[in-house]
Amino acid sequence: MHRVSARSAIAAAVAFAFLQLGGCGGGGSGSASGSSTTQTVTPTSVTGTVASGSAWVGASVTLMDATGAQATATTDAQGAYTLAIKGMTAPFLLSATDASGLSSPLVSVLAKLPNGTAPAVANITTLTTAIAAMLTASGNPSDLASSTALAKVTLSSVQIAIITLDAILADVLAANGVQAAGFNPVGTAFTPNHTGADAVIDTVSLVAGANGGLLLVSNAAPGMTIALNKQTGLSTKLAAPSAAANYLEPLASLLTACAATGTLNTSCSPAIDATFLENGSSDLAVGHGLSDAWLTGARFGSPKTLAFFTRNGKQQALVQIPFTLADGTAAAVYSIAQQMAAPVALANGTQLAWDLVGNQSQFAVSINSRIQRRTFLDIRLNDVNRYESGLDITIPTSTNPGVYSASVSGPGLAAPVWLLPRSATGNSTLALADTALSAAPVSPAMSASGTSMYRWSWQSLSSTASFAPPTSSGVYAAQAVDVSTVQLYATYTVTFYDSNGAKLGQSQVMNPGSPLGAAAGATVSWPSLLSDFTTQFLTPGGSLASIQYAMSVSWSGLVNGQNVAYPVNSVQIQASGLTLAGASGEIDGFAVGKPNNTTLGQYQTTVSAGIDSFGARTCTNCPFPALTSGASRAVELGGSQQGIGYYAVTQYNN
Repeated sequence: MHRVSARSAIAAAVAFAFLQLGGCGGGGSGSASGSSTTQTVTPTSVTGTVASGSAWVGASVTLMDATGAQATATTDAQGAYTLAIKGMTAPFLLSATDASGLSSPLVSVLAKLPNGTAPAVANITTLTTAIAAMLTASGNPSDLASSTALAKVTLSSVQIAIITLDAILADVLAANGVQAAGFNPVGTAFTPNHTGADAVIDTVSLVAGANGGLLLVSNAAPGMTIALNKQTGLSTKLAAPSAAANYLEPLASLLTACAATGTLNTSCSPAIDATFLENGSSDLAVGHGLSDAWLTGARFGSPKTLAFFTRNGKQQALVQIPFTLADGTAAAVYSIAQQMAAPVALANGTQLAWDLVGNQSQFAVSINSRIQRRTFLDIRLNDVNRYESGLDITIPTSTNPGVYSASVSGPGLAAPVWLLPRSATGNSTLALADTALSAAPVSPAMSASGTSMYRWSWQSLSSTASFAPPTSSGVYAAQAVDVSTVQLYATYTVTFYDSNGAKLGQSQVMNPGSPLGAAAGATVSWPSLLSDFTTQFLTPGGSLASIQYAMSVSWSGLVNGQNVAYPVNSVQIQASGLTLAGASGEIDGFAVGKPNNTTLGQYQTTVSAGIDSFGARTCTNCPFPALTSGASRAVELGGSQQGIGYYAVTQYNN
């Protein structure tokens, strides 16, 4: 994978474009020509569109000025917003939080207000976020979220970042009829309709770099990523895809119509191909652990293409398909689209040239990037607070009959990683082997690791404490991996075995998330358990330290007073100790779905012992063991954005 991080000194090009963009980000000089006494009139409001290809409806927009003063607004059905800024001081930092929780926040910088009374335009998009990243040394736009850092932003630095981005996107802009010279993603009004500037936004993605900074990538060439920071250069152009940005747009209405009748399978033609196969199922919902009944009434949004590629001589694409349930819950699935042998004419005259074929896996399996923060409340020597990153490998046992174990090989894995049945109750997925294996395990071998996350990177939260993974571990890599060498959207080979160690088959699985190193954990906005719950449930002698059949878990999404932590949609409790039968064991429990929002930035959900992540009860009369001597309890606050799983883990080992 090629990454560019050196800024080219092309003074002539910058100087020329600087003149072209004299009014970008807020206008030219601060006073009228030929007069030193004329009072400059500037706008008293800022308006713009929030979009990442599709409009962000109901997004929360926050504007912060150079003094730290703030104003907020919410976007309308077209992703538009307006903010009053009378008395506020430029430069301004604008951030937008996706109401659906599916996407990471977007950012924009308005360096200076233009002259005149018309509202200043400041869009907040993928492109403006890239510009903001190029104003920082780390490539993380959140570094600008302080009045001290923001006050240092200049009009010229924003203009140069725009010029650099336009040069990188020259071919993509040209393919969509946008003039590169003078194009200003911040100040040029546009409509989120998948054409023109919006089509450019559709084509590119911002993904997290190995250490947390942002990378820019075109879906036409996902092997080429460009690191965004103050050193980003002009020497590389991103490629434009051959397909128009709206090539999959008809799928949204077709899938919505099928969901209304509960038929998200191969009968949903022409959206779903006759050869469709996703994780062992010919049904899109079932292939993702859902059900057609659960999706009845769902509204599907515009699919987002992450990467075009060729497989078995056929043009395919990795796509994210967002949807909203009847109760307002938003979610997304990842699938594979393929170019059809011949386009199909729809009733409205639109030509559909691609349909969904799925990942063609005969087995249910998913692989996603994962990063977590582990916080220990005890003082055991190796219980070091740390960040960990790697791959989450999910292989459900209920939908893979006959599968006893599996091995995974691919980028970032020096040797095959093995998974087998768990010894814990309350979880219906295979777990990583406790120790490194060289061959398929046979029955009755089981794993006590309690995790589906393979860790290839780790970093202590403290400079005075170090963490050393256990030797010969099946959970940790033997040596930390240089994650920057792992390509984006990497494909992994998963081999399945029966209880006798006989091979059942193989699947090729693509990771839709960006590979992360543990250092990226420092850039994540983490939620945190409320102190009352922690004291009562995760502390020996606490009022809830005894056996519990169900727990009300509460947490906060506030970081520095703002509700910016990733949305939590899965809460897991892992508790080990003496079970009711008197034996030592582990009991797990899950609560999956939208939690209760009790107050601003605070949430609650109830986790029942023995309920797995699919909502099925796996045991009866099996409470969480008491937190007595030799026992352990952990609570995981899980969420997912853009193919990456985020988990805040708080644990006490007694």
